[in-house]
This record gives sequence, structure tokens and C-alpha cells, in this order.
Amino acid sequence: MLIKDIFSNNTFSPKLSLLLSLVLATGPSAAQQWTLESSVQQAMMASPELKKSSAELGARQQDINLSSLWPDPEIAFRVDNKMGQDDGAGGYDLTDIVVRQSIPVSRLKHQESAAEASLQAARFSHQYHALQVQNRVARVFHQLQFASAVLTLAEKQQKLADEMYGQEAKESAGVVVRYLSPLEKMRLGIIQEEARQSVISAEGKYKEALSEFVKLLGIEIDSVISVSQLLPISVIPDKSRLATLQDSHAQLSSQQQQVLAANHEIDVARTTQMIDPTIGLSWSKDTLSTGREDIYAIMFNIQIPITDRKDTAASKATYKASQQKIELQLLKRELKINLNRSYTHLHHVIEQAAEYKKKVLKPAEKMLELTNKGFTSGELNILSLVDANNTYFEARLSYLELLYQSRVELADVKLYAGQMITDVAEQNLGSSEGGS
Repeated sequence: MLIKDIFSNNTFSPKLSLLLSLVLATGPSAAQQWTLESSVQQAMMASPELKKSSAELGARQQDINLSSLWPDPEIAFRVDNKMGQDDGAGGYDLTDIVVRQSIPVSRLKHQESAAEASLQAARFSHQYHALQVQNRVARVFHQLQFASAVLTLAEKQQKLADEMYGQEAKESAGVVVRYLSPLEKMRLGIIQEEARQSVISAEGKYKEALSEFVKLLGIEIDSVISVSQLLPISVIPDKSRLATLQDSHAQLSSQQQQVLAANHEIDVARTTQMIDPTIGLSWSKDTLSTGREDIYAIMFNIQIPITDRKDTAASKATYKASQQKIELQLLKRELKINLNRSYTHLHHVIEQAAEYKKKVLKPAEKMLELTNKGFTSGELNILSLVDANNTYFEARLSYLELLYQSRVELADVKLYAGQMITDVAEQNLGSSEGGS
């Protein structure tokens, strides 16, 4: 049954797979199974957060272009009737033309340095946004894997309940089964209805996970074909390698560039609080004793600092730079705390899942198999069957929850370490292990 069929009716086939086809920008030639990597790739192409971050990069690049530009020159014209009054000719004449050019002196290089550092900060920030998008996709993807596994488990439970309840039908096929009392039939009916309700509940949660998944990736439900199986983590990342990766974390690098930009802003503040020196050329016409004559002049304007405005602006910029440095220290501390916490939890959950599978899930599976045979042959009563049935499916559900928690925690570990989630080697390792 396809995904669209699930949303159009409430029936299920005995075997249900979560199915997705990868719809990338180029459009795949054939449907393929969704993996974490393909989901991340699609989400990054459709992510409005990354598009916004890319636009910010463009704006920062234009800041660099603006920071290196000299002020535009100015030209002024004056028309008056002064000469006409002086020589009695009357009328209005062009008497003055002044061209001025501000000279930025040393502030341009500081502005350029600050703008370049801001651009680098934006680039690292863009990488961090990509990490955040990947982390969110991983969480939703693993949630979808978990919902799919729970739905498959619920269907298996319902199928088993139907087989137990349909023992009388087996007699007509020549299968020797024990006689069921009305009380036993009633209890089996309750088991069957509980299994049906579990399927309905699992279906609802699956629909929610699928809806969030397709919206996050910007795809249609009709394009969904299959999703990779939720598998245990076979290899725990090396903690020392994660710590080394964290030293070059995109968020840290972005903050470091912001500190550098703030330091350059101190120099900018020192050089921009005074008006730029201005050089000017002027031409004027005046009436002298010899008649109307052209007069040329060169002008140079500078500001005379009377107040301590320059020192005040530099002091303000220095305080802002100190704030950026403190933010960097806080960020380093929080990333280390979060990485250590998530790594410890990841290690614990992986060990717990392995231990749970060995000491609970496998024995529960064997117990259900033996109890089934014993009940069919009349050796065991209905209570033993109910207990074995509940024990196995509860154990299986708890095991799936541990696998889900470990995958989500691994995604957080990679986020705090600054590692890209799309690790091909690890994905291939997980695929070759197989589920249980």
C-alpha cells in the first residue's frame, strides 16, 4: 500500500513500508529509498533558513564594496548680480564654481577589514545554519523511521492476534488445535481488539511524522516511496576526534570573526568621529580695476576637535568588542557542556539498547514462540499466552524507543561537535548490519 492510500482510507496491508522517492531539484529518473543523507540534501535545497542566510552573505559582500569607496566629490555653482552692479551692466552672471573632495585618509582600510571579518562571520554562520537544518531533518527523519517501525510492529501484533482468534477456522484446514472455552475466546477477542487499536494509534502518529517530514523537505506525499530502516548504531564516534572538530565549529568560527570585526570597529571609531579632511578647487569671477577677471583658489578644510568625542566613540567600540569576546567564551563553554552531556547519554543509550536486546527482547521473543505452541497444544492456559504476547510486544516497542533515542542523540552530538550529519561511511556501516 502506498502512502497516499494510507491517507485516503483506514485499511492496511499485512506488510507496510514507509515509502518515499527522492525528488531533488534535477528530478530523479527512478524512485529510490529515502535515507538520512538524501533527506538532508533535499531539505537544504528547499530550506528558507539557508536561503535567508545566503542573502545575508550577499549583503555582507556589498558592505565590503561600500567600505572601500571614497566619498563622491561635490560641486557648487553660484549665480548672482554682483558684477552687474559693480560695473553697471546689470543682469546675473555665473560668479563661483567650487569642487570639493573629501579624503578618507586611514579609515578606509579599517572599514574594509571590519567588513571582511563580518563577511567571514556570515559565511561561518551560514555553515552553522546548515548544521541546524541537518539536525532538525535528522530528528524528523528518525521520528518517521520510528513511527514506521511502530506501525509495522502493531500490524504484526494484529496479525498474530487474528491468527490466535481464528483457530476454529484452522480446524477446517486439517490443523489440530485445542478447544477454546467461551471465556478464552472472549479474552482472545480482547487481545485482538487491543491490537487493532494499537494499529489505529500507530497510524495516527505515523501520519503526523510523515506530514512533518514532507513539509520540511518541501516534497509531495505522492513522491514518497520508502525510508531506510531504523537500525542500531554500530560505531560510537571517538570523543577526542569530536573535541578536535569542535575547536573549528562553525558557530565558534563565526563568533571569532565577530570578535575580529569588533576590534576593527575600534579603529574605525577612532578615524570616523572627525570629519574627513576636504580639499577643494574654486573658480570665481569678480570685477576688478581692470575689469572682470577670473580668480582661482585651492581650499583645504579640517575639523578642530574640541570635545573628547573621539575617545568616547573608541571607548564605546571597545566595550562592544569586550562583549563579543565574552560571548565567545560563553559559547565555548556551552558547546563543551552540551557535547559532553549528549555524548554521555549516547554512550549510555547504545549500551542499554544492546543489553536490552540480549537480555529482554531475545528471551521475550523465544518465550512468545514457545507459549504459542504450548497454548495451541493445550499445555498452557490463556493467561500464559496473554502474558507472553504483552511481554514480547512491549519489549519490542521499548527496544525501538532506545534505537530512536540513540539516533536523535547522535544527531545532537554531531551538531555540538560541528560535524556534518551526512556521513557516508557510517551510513553504509549501519545498512550492512541489518535490523533485529
